[in-house]
Amino acid sequence: MLYLHGQPGSRREQLLIPAEVLERFDVRLISVDRPGYGNTDPLPGDRVTRSSDVLTVCDALQIDSFPLVAVSAGGSYALALAGSAPARVERVVLSSAQMPYDDRAAIQELQPAQLDLLPFVELGRVDPVIEVFELVREALLADPHGFMAPLMTTLSAPEQQWLDQPTIRDMLADDMVEGVRRSADGFLDDMVTWPKPFEIDLNEIVCPVRAIHATADDWEPLANLRRILAQIDDAQLILLDQLNHLGTQLHPDLVISLAVTS
Repeated sequence: MLYLHGQPGSRREQLLIPAEVLERFDVRLISVDRPGYGNTDPLPGDRVTRSSDVLTVCDALQIDSFPLVAVSAGGSYALALAGSAPARVERVVLSSAQMPYDDRAAIQELQPAQLDLLPFVELGRVDPVIEVFELVREALLADPHGFMAPLMTTLSAPEQQWLDQPTIRDMLADDMVEGVRRSADGFLDDMVTWPKPFEIDLNEIVCPVRAIHATADDWEPLANLRRILAQIDDAQLILLDQLNHLGTQLHPDLVISLAVTS
């Protein structure tokens, strides 16, 4: 099973899925850094281009086809990959998935700070944008726990309790630090895709798509996900009531079970 991480993050994000869950479902989980994250070279471009490393890794490991789990910002890349390589992707599970922000009416519930950021990232890879992302990278590396704190203020009580576990907080901090350790390129190139529509026709997605999303998610508005799923033939949505963006992390067994179901 292949895993696509969120942002800013890295392949280490998959460690948040307990080993006993993977063992129970007999899953070998393989996570691939998107270009520009971790120790990978940057590769600016669209979602299809930036997700193609997954196929290269699978070719090297002689994996012909695979189910795909994608978290948060990995979600739009997962659908781009499913649409561009339909013979390879058997199934997609979207966990708190981010979709393109190309319909302002569908993202009104997005956190105000993220809404305000959209006109800036629409500028693309220009010097002022690059400079800001480098400053963000420096702040993250200097104090990853402090960097996370403002992002977590709207989380539900169960999510806060999950996050308050020292091992979880350290895993998340390590994941983000690894993601930007070498550069801010991966983070930047993810963000500049935010306002852009899909590069594929969603009708080209022929595999089952199963999405798990929290009703109170203000990082990735539910309305935005619904409009995308409505364009996919075999799509189903499971809702987690009164949880926010990290709510799906409380149900790793559900995420993996949906990915292994035939």
